[in-house]
Amino acid sequence: MRPGRTAFCTLMAALVVAGLGASSLAWASGATIRGIITGRGENDSVIVQTDSARLTITLTDVTRIRRIDGIRPVIVSSADLVPGLRIKAEGMLDTADTFSATKITFTRDDFKIAAAIQAGIMSTDQRSLVNEHNIQGNTQELTAQKAALGQQGQELATQGGRIASDEQKMIATAGLLNTRISNLDDFTPLKSITIRFSNNKYDVSNADRAMLQQFAEQARATNGYMIQVQAFASDVGPYQLNQRLSLERANRVTQILQQSGVPLTNVFVPAGMGVTEQVATNKTKQGQAENRRAVVTLLQNKGLATK
Repeated sequence: MRPGRTAFCTLMAALVVAGLGASSLAWASGATIRGIITGRGENDSVIVQTDSARLTITLTDVTRIRRIDGIRPVIVSSADLVPGLRIKAEGMLDTADTFSATKITFTRDDFKIAAAIQAGIMSTDQRSLVNEHNIQGNTQELTAQKAALGQQGQELATQGGRIASDEQKMIATAGLLNTRISNLDDFTPLKSITIRFSNNKYDVSNADRAMLQQFAEQARATNGYMIQVQAFASDVGPYQLNQRLSLERANRVTQILQQSGVPLTNVFVPAGMGVTEQVATNKTKQGQAENRRAVVTLLQNKGLATK
């Protein structure tokens, strides 16, 4: 081969290699992923299921977390990154299954959906069944991966694992939605009462305590009953304070129901709804008082109702 042609080929090969390296670096350092949070990991990390992978997202002191209310971003903390929340994360893909986030965003509507899932539409026993199903699914996925490694080699096993992960994600999502819809269809609301609270308080007044005790007595006389407790705060003051306050109110009402003879297995997981579902304006003291409430609902299983 002529010296000039040899030098030309060498130069072209070097340019191709340099181009591929630059492309990979840009992809790794400027990545954006979208997915649903499925759990919390160690060191303030979150587990996210994307369309094609299950990633551990690492949060650092420089990670910015924003909730988008319409077009306005609101600064929130990592405490709002709850399971069931759909997020967008920007940052760098460290490995095949770890991601360092510099910014995480989610919408207020998606947060409401995640809060509703956390609100306890599933009872404690039903949550255990879902966890059991997920464990069985993970075991099946590991078995399938091992079989693929033995039959087709490392490359085919990796591809099979991705397919199994996608199928598992779809099954888990469908199972959660079916469980929620099934619960709503299986129960008939019979009665609902509202408990009021003082500003920045979660104590229940003597009058409301007596009403809860009477409510519990009626519930225990109902065949196939369940009780749902949802508590709210007025949209005044820090967001995180209102979120915690609403959960304390829900737990306090549930505690009184238990003290009145209602087993915990007959109560859906108490829901702290924060400042969602405001029923009155917060520009007046009367409106704020109406928003500081807990709604307690008696439901009856249609299959166990007395005919």
